[in-house]
Amino acid sequence: MDKRELALYLGFILIIVTAFSLRLYHLDERVFHHDEAAVGYFTYKLFNDGTYSYDPSFHGPFMYYVTAEMYRRLGDNIYSSRLLPAIFGASMLFLLFPLRKYIRTGGMVLAAFFFAVSPSFLYYSRFYREDIFIAFFTLVALVCAVKYAEKYTESGYSYLRVFYLFLAGAALVSLAALKENAYIMMALIAFFLLLLFIRQKGYKGLPGRIKSRDKQLFIPVAEGLFLVLVVLVLFSLFYTGNVLDFSGMKVAVEKAVSHWYEMHKIQRIGGPYYFYLPIIALYELPVLIFGVLGAAYYGCCEKKKEKMFIIFLAYWVIVDVIYILTNYYPVAGRFLPISYLPVAFVVYLPLLVFGILSVLKSRNLFYSFLIYWTVTNLVVYSYVQEKVPWLVLNPLLPLVILAATFLGERLSEFKFNSKTGAVTLIALILSLTFFMYSSVFLNYYDYTNPAEPLIQAAQPPQKYSRFLDTFFEISSQYQNQSTEVQITDDQMETQFLWYLRHYGNVKWKVSINSSFTAPLIVVHDSDGNESDASIVKRRLSSDYMRLDSAKMSWYWFKDSDINLDYLLYRKMDRQPGEYRFVLFYKPRN
Repeated sequence: MDKRELALYLGFILIIVTAFSLRLYHLDERVFHHDEAAVGYFTYKLFNDGTYSYDPSFHGPFMYYVTAEMYRRLGDNIYSSRLLPAIFGASMLFLLFPLRKYIRTGGMVLAAFFFAVSPSFLYYSRFYREDIFIAFFTLVALVCAVKYAEKYTESGYSYLRVFYLFLAGAALVSLAALKENAYIMMALIAFFLLLLFIRQKGYKGLPGRIKSRDKQLFIPVAEGLFLVLVVLVLFSLFYTGNVLDFSGMKVAVEKAVSHWYEMHKIQRIGGPYYFYLPIIALYELPVLIFGVLGAAYYGCCEKKKEKMFIIFLAYWVIVDVIYILTNYYPVAGRFLPISYLPVAFVVYLPLLVFGILSVLKSRNLFYSFLIYWTVTNLVVYSYVQEKVPWLVLNPLLPLVILAATFLGERLSEFKFNSKTGAVTLIALILSLTFFMYSSVFLNYYDYTNPAEPLIQAAQPPQKYSRFLDTFFEISSQYQNQSTEVQITDDQMETQFLWYLRHYGNVKWKVSINSSFTAPLIVVHDSDGNESDASIVKRRLSSDYMRLDSAKMSWYWFKDSDINLDYLLYRKMDRQPGEYRFVLFYKPRN
């Protein structure tokens, strides 16, 4: 090992240590997001009562069971809830090591750096949701596929192939036991395998090979059946507790697919087709730039890339003209295909074609898979009308590896003593500095600011923590967790279930016309003289004090919001909208 290689490996180790440190530092400082509070409460119910029932609104059982075990060992608190996401998020870096043959040592170190510091991956590694687990097990499945392919091409049969298939099956089932978008992932994998079958011309002479019982055909088929069996058995254990409960598995899949199809149909959290692109551009600019360059460099059609780019550009111009035409002449839209096709597929069609052609034509199958995985994830999630920022991790994961591989390869060949090299180096340093600044600013200073696009609106502002401190302080002056609490706001239940999980004397959905005598009273607040808070205040004795708070805040963005102050500091020219509430409390003298 030469000095350069040694330095890179030492840098890799240092980045791993940094990744763990960044994820564990002040892990419990941010108050629980609405979704964290909900899944935290359901995990507590599993930990405390041993009860769990699959509800696709709150996803699969994996995270509940592993976190319940953390509660047994460390107690039920915010830190123990977020500890496993932090560990799994940092552990993704270890999975880059088996890929170093393909991404090279420099690419491995750069990918580790991107994953460690990425604003998106760091934020959701400090967040009690399934998405960082999804990223981890996706990477596990990729590593298993790569190692299996290596053993497949070796002469003679290696039983490690069975081991990698088992691990891949376990990873796929873990994905399905985490979140329902695993079914999207499996569909994309199946389509990739079909493209691979076409690329390898596996259909040639297939009937003859079947008749002659070709060993080279039946061994992969047997391995495929083994993989299916592993998936079915583990899936059944997760969702039914039995080894092969087909009816139970059918019910689980039907519940998942029907629920999320309905959410897509009603556009519960809808958004534009380009929803994820500004997020990636704002937070992950070096990854976006070098990922796109990497896709263009490693993609298909070596000698025809310029021609392909011109065709794609012409297509987008035509699509723009058609959309402008239908905007001014709506009647004309009835005769144009864009009226009958989802806009995400219309706009991203060239990228989808490029991803498919990369699988069919590219010389390097590993890079072509990364391109395919990035493009198909972007297209699918741009189409699905459940636009939430954490889903950005799905296209971002392969894009990070592409960007790191391309950048690592270019840096090893680049001459920095030239003027062009110096300018390139300065630009690279500036972009990476902004990348790191954005991550630190988001994760350690601005972590509840709704002006941050990565922060979904259901995140309470940090002043919510003052409400919690006051609430717990007053309850300690009375009967601690037996203190009576009256809550009139019926929209606060989900947010409070976690924080009041130990309180046994909580009165929910109390009428504002009731008699209020509890030391702690929570009431919805709104603009106007006759808000619930003002009505309740008139009914209280003078020894009650008032504390205003909010359970969530949000911005409706305008084009004029995007300026230098916003890009650097997320400054807005107005206060956010809020769902406000009031705590009336009576200190004990």
